[in-house]
Amino acid sequence: MMVQNNSMKRALGMVCGALASLAAAAEPAGSWTTATRAGRVEASHGETLLFAWQSVPLAAPVGGAKFAASAFLHPLRTPAGFEWTTVQPADHLHHLGLWWPWKFIEVDGERYNCWEIQEGQGGHVARAVKQLDVGPDRLGWEFTNEVVVRKPGGEPRAVIRETATVGLALRGNDALVLDIVLRQHALAGPVTIVNYRYSGFSWRGSSTWNKDNSRMLTSGGQGRDDANGQPARWVVVSGPTPGGSASVLLMSAASEVAGTPDRLRVWDSKTGNGTPFVNFNPVVDTALPLDDAHPAVSNRKYRVVAADHLIDATAAEAEWRQWQGRK
Repeated sequence: MMVQNNSMKRALGMVCGALASLAAAAEPAGSWTTATRAGRVEASHGETLLFAWQSVPLAAPVGGAKFAASAFLHPLRTPAGFEWTTVQPADHLHHLGLWWPWKFIEVDGERYNCWEIQEGQGGHVARAVKQLDVGPDRLGWEFTNEVVVRKPGGEPRAVIRETATVGLALRGNDALVLDIVLRQHALAGPVTIVNYRYSGFSWRGSSTWNKDNSRMLTSGGQGRDDANGQPARWVVVSGPTPGGSASVLLMSAASEVAGTPDRLRVWDSKTGNGTPFVNFNPVVDTALPLDDAHPAVSNRKYRVVAADHLIDATAAEAEWRQWQGRK
């Protein structure tokens, strides 16, 4: 228990430290308010809802009860109100804004699909919420989640427990900064995260963005049509909004935490008309045990910057280096 508590303290420390680094930026007018409403933990700044965490299963999901998901972030909005997440799109009803289920896990020699929840084999489930005191202008939560599996005809069984430490802040008047630290451990016996081409931390972007009106760039210099399968520290997607332009910059600390960057799963121009889908995947080629010796799966760290302005490659690299404490 002491190891777990120390890990939770380290995770909270990382989020609080990251949010404290934003304090020097000019604070926009208004203040944060939080509420729990309709099964969601919500955060608004002034009159604008910017953040929501689905803390209970969806009450009336599209597709019926088999899609009654929880443990995902949606809606997420820029300070100007542009909604940059999509939930339950018609082409993939199990896509859920910003979320991070494993595709396949192995328990007791059996493999379970925890991504397509409609198959009933497994899923990523919200269990508890604790709001953290991280400062007057910043918000933080500790979300306790579980990965559950179910054999045919059997009852769901929790096999992984997760502590997701999430921090939220504004930078100036036109950027939202979201810090996410994920700590997972097996509950009863070994768990293996099975290799697959997509798995883990994922974003389904705005349905208004596509190959014709948005642009994707990665830290490796790739774009939408050549980034898939490549290693990356960050990915940025930019496109139009009703009031101008916005960018969503997703960053992974895998190269610092685990010694190697995550590989990407992204949609190219031919898939979904180039609608943004980005996945940071630590198990593209190699299955990994879920234990402290493999932080690529057990101890992950991400930052997302959603801005009401364009973020180019130079600015994205500067954001990543600042986040990691590099000059």
